[in-house]
Amino acid sequence: MDQAYTVALFAAVIFIVSVLAARVPFFIKRDHHRLHMLISFSAGIMLGVLFIMLLPEALERTFDAGYKAETAAYWILGGFLLLFVIDFFVQHYTKTDCDCDECREYRSHDITSASAFSGLAIHSFFDGLALAAAFLAGDDVGIMVLVAMCLHKTVVVFSLSSTMLMSNRRKYAWGSMIVFCAISPLAMIASFLLLNTGSLSYTGPALCLSVGLFAFVTLCDIVPEAFHEGHQNFRSLALFLVGLVVVVLVSWATSVLTAGLDL
Repeated sequence: MDQAYTVALFAAVIFIVSVLAARVPFFIKRDHHRLHMLISFSAGIMLGVLFIMLLPEALERTFDAGYKAETAAYWILGGFLLLFVIDFFVQHYTKTDCDCDECREYRSHDITSASAFSGLAIHSFFDGLALAAAFLAGDDVGIMVLVAMCLHKTVVVFSLSSTMLMSNRRKYAWGSMIVFCAISPLAMIASFLLLNTGSLSYTGPALCLSVGLFAFVTLCDIVPEAFHEGHQNFRSLALFLVGLVVVVLVSWATSVLTAGLDL
C-alpha cells in the first residue's frame, strides 16, 4: 500500500510540474510577432530534446533489450512515416472558407498544433511507462528519474503549449494541455499496476517509434513554422539557439543528478 501511495505521489508531482510549465505561455500577450519569437525558442527546445534526450534514450533501451541497430532504425522510420501520412491526409482534406494569406497561415498553425499534440501524446505515454519501470527498480532510482522527468517535461510541455497558442483555436488550448499533462501520470499508474512484475523489453522499440513521430513534428512542423517567409530574422535564430542551449543545460543537470546514483 505504501508503494502505491508513493507512485500516486510521483504521478501528482509530474502532473503539477507539467501544468505549471504549460500555463506560462498563456501569460504572454497574444501578439503575432511575439508568438513567432516564442515558437522560435520552442523550436530550438524541440530539436534539442529530439537529438539530445529522446534519441539516445530510445537507442539505449533498444540495445539493452537485445535488439539490433536496424530494428531501431525501422521503428524510427515507421513513426516518421506514420505521422507523415496522417499529416498528408489532414492537409489534403482540411479546407478553409477563405484563401487569403492570413487564413492559410492559421490553417497551417492548426495542423501543426494537432500533429505536435498527437506525436507528443504518444511519447508522454511511454514517459509514464519508463517512470514506472524506474520506480520498480528501486525508490532511489525512481526519485532521480522523477527529477529528470520533471526537467524534461518542463521544456517539452512549454514548447507544446506555445505551439498550440499559434493556432486559431486558442480557447481549446488549455483544455488540451490539461489532457496532455495527465497522460504521463496516468500511464505511470497504469504501468505500475499492470506491469508490477515482468519484462519491459518492448519499451525500446516503442520509444523508437515515438522518436520517429517526434522527429516529424520537430523537423517538418515546428522548425519550418519558426522560420517560414516573413519570420527569418536574426532574433528568431538567436532564440532558436537559446532553446538548444536550454536543452543542453537541462540534459547536463539530469546527468549530474543521475550520476548521484553511483555514489
